[in-house]
Amino acid sequence: MKNTVKITLVAALSLLLLSACSGDNTQTAEGTSNSSSELILHSHTRSKKVHDAIMQAGEESGLKMTEFKSNAIIAERIDGSNSASATIMFSKDKITIMQETGDIGIDHLLEAIEEKLKDEESAH
Repeated sequence: MKNTVKITLVAALSLLLLSACSGDNTQTAEGTSNSSSELILHSHTRSKKVHDAIMQAGEESGLKMTEFKSNAIIAERIDGSNSASATIMFSKDKITIMQETGDIGIDHLLEAIEEKLKDEESAH
């Protein structure tokens, strides 16, 4: 009886580990692979300025921007039953946007953020 319990426990743990390690190509609910884009900032900017540029560019692009952590923002767009979201991670020298669901227009958003940062830089 004890051996059966041990074997069942080992089998369950093995199955759990195998299923957790096989997630290298994740799929969204719509069946498309998650994607990400990155913007390297050549002029080192304060994280606060990067944060503000991301928030402004997202809101002007019609996205709902929600602060998630000190270096992360969630961008969401909801059109009726269709929704799209992405996580934006940033530092003073890099911005990474990871598409979660739907399509928020990563390229357009990165261009808008880059424009905001250029506008901020030229104002000083």
